[in-house]
Amino acid sequence: MNNTNNTSARNAYEHAQRMFFKAMRNDFKTAAECQDWVNRLKLSQSEIRLECELNAVSTNFKFGLTQNQANSTGVVFNTENRLTMQDSLCCNEYGIYVGQPASRIDTAWQLRTYGNTQDFAAATALAIDTTFYDHSWFQMKCNNDVIMPYRGLWNHKYRPQTQQTNALGAASPGDQIRGAEDGMITSEPNFVLIGSKGYVPEIVLPVALAAATAFERVIIIFRGVLAQNSTNVS
Repeated sequence: MNNTNNTSARNAYEHAQRMFFKAMRNDFKTAAECQDWVNRLKLSQSEIRLECELNAVSTNFKFGLTQNQANSTGVVFNTENRLTMQDSLCCNEYGIYVGQPASRIDTAWQLRTYGNTQDFAAATALAIDTTFYDHSWFQMKCNNDVIMPYRGLWNHKYRPQTQQTNALGAASPGDQIRGAEDGMITSEPNFVLIGSKGYVPEIVLPVALAAATAFERVIIIFRGVLAQNSTNVS
């Protein structure tokens, strides 16, 4: 994973440079001019974070990639980091997580990769482990064109080793987890999230969740190389 390996991170950076160069070469008189434009993009390792509330009614949950796009909840959460319309992200890995905030503005909650019974009610935890992670999938559309038709959420399910000394609870430590890699999977070939285009990330369930708790949330984190001011917004 790029967040734990400098070699793969450098490869991702160089790939992003080549990709933007090839995409824009015909717009410049010389290769040097195009390369100068690529250098001004201020390429950097970055990530986009999108969120949506789960419920026990819907089987499709859409995410807003930019501030101008609505998610299924109709709320831009204070813990999101959406893509600026002028920027692009060459995504090389992403993760799908769940969490249980106490409200829509709460920040004292943890990202989980499975139905943790200390965070979620028992029935909700079971629905997350089974219907959500075991049988649902992620897809991506851009301007109504499906660019990623199906990738199972099973890839993101991670029930880590615990540090328990007794039954999991207030008197026993919780899970071991490493945010740089647990729950993250590769996106190769890379897809490019462009702020000025109509990308619609979606999670599709085969049936509605059997149980869901108020404010329960699903989170997508896209990681990759960010290119600032790489697209024109009129």
